[in-house]
Amino acid sequence: MTLDLDTLSKGIMGLTEEFGSFLLQACTICLDSQNHQSGVQMNLLTIQGNKVLSLNWSSVVNNQIKRNWSDMQEATEYAATGVAIKLAEIESINNCVERSSKGTGFDYWLGEENDVGIFQRKERLEISGILNESKTNTVANRVNAKIRQTNVSKETGLNVHICVVEFGNTGFLNQRKVDLTV
Repeated sequence: MTLDLDTLSKGIMGLTEEFGSFLLQACTICLDSQNHQSGVQMNLLTIQGNKVLSLNWSSVVNNQIKRNWSDMQEATEYAATGVAIKLAEIESINNCVERSSKGTGFDYWLGEENDVGIFQRKERLEISGILNESKTNTVANRVNAKIRQTNVSKETGLNVHICVVEFGNTGFLNQRKVDLTV
């Protein structure tokens, strides 16, 4: 299976084209910083099993883009968002994302673009990114922290997708997607 990051700039999942392009740039700067080329394999670890996805893009990182993204922590946050939204596009039955408010314990609502009102918000999506795993900052530790964090909105009873993307230079992108109701 292939994730085409270039489609972010087309406004997928209800995003504006401008925000999608912003996320695409963040993705390419993080991937470039780890010496990944288009076609890099991404290991998707899920409760249902593992998948290997190919991550493709055509954007080129130049010096101007590097200067715009010199804060790699921020770039990693937005790059993880771009990858998570691409994964939601193929892994969720819902076709639209909406930014959630601060304090909800998650980042985005997933729902149907043409639905209105409360029923549009059908699932929760929490996202985190790690540029390079360390002994203390691991994907597993981050997933566990995000599970605790999403308990704030537990009363919704809605499924939550937790997506942690690690961009390290091990030859694989490590991404863990956890689907659960907490």
